[in-house]
Amino acid sequence: MFKGFVILAIIGGLFAYFVFNFVGQVEEDDPTTQLSKDAKKAKEFAKYYKKDAAGYPVLVFGNTPIAKAREVWKESPVMREVLDLFPQFELMKGTINTQVDDGPFRRYLLKRLDEVESQYLGGTIDSDKAKEMLKNL
Repeated sequence: MFKGFVILAIIGGLFAYFVFNFVGQVEEDDPTTQLSKDAKKAKEFAKYYKKDAAGYPVLVFGNTPIAKAREVWKESPVMREVLDLFPQFELMKGTINTQVDDGPFRRYLLKRLDEVESQYLGGTIDSDKAKEMLKNL
């Protein structure tokens, strides 16, 4: 009798293991779960935006760590707008100056943009590599 109970417990444990793994996998694959993750991220990142007088988004980081600011930057419409201006580096800098609030992250962006510009204009990188570097600031 004890042997039957042990076998039943093992089978029940295996069944529970497979059910929980299957449900977990289904939840990861569920598009509504992904949408809720995206909505949560958008809500978290919303605190870094304000609108200027013309209604354009301005990124405001204050004393936010550079790593967090980079994460927000990669998801921002400002980054996409800057990339659309490539290879017009002066316009790109102007957009950063007007749509990223003054602070450590803006200085970081402008410094990295200068590095990409000098490499691109110097011929050491092509346009695809320059765009990739700008996406991964």
